[in-house]
Amino acid sequence: MTISLVVTPTGLRVQFTRSDRAAACRRGLHVPYERIVGSRVMPRRAAVASSPRLPSPGTWWPGRLRAGSWGIGERRQLWAVRGGTHVVVVYLSGRPFHRVVVDVEDPRRTHRLIEAALLQSKRTSARLSLRGLLHDDEAGDRGRRARG
Repeated sequence: MTISLVVTPTGLRVQFTRSDRAAACRRGLHVPYERIVGSRVMPRRAAVASSPRLPSPGTWWPGRLRAGSWGIGERRQLWAVRGGTHVVVVYLSGRPFHRVVVDVEDPRRTHRLIEAALLQSKRTSARLSLRGLLHDDEAGDRGRRARG
């Protein structure tokens, strides 16, 4: 497998190696736990069906390879999938990606590792609500406009 998903103390690291690096047009991605909403194991066919059809930039070979960025804006996804029947899907908040779809040797074990690490990170560090951040930004804007 030329794609690796590593669970680190600070987040997840997806790395492309060899030919997948050229196909995906990037080396990889590090996602801190604060941006991870959750993960799940899905059949590859279902993941493809719920994905944007536009590679930007990305490469695909039907049934064999799907690597790179897919979609634009809020639906943009990072794919690193070879020929597996099941994939790990990691849902994210914020940009540049809405979700990361990865083909690993043991998807169910990887999913359990991600969920355990995510739970541990929630216990050890305070989380900020996205709604709270948006509210604080709006209040700050109103205060600046009122002052002048």
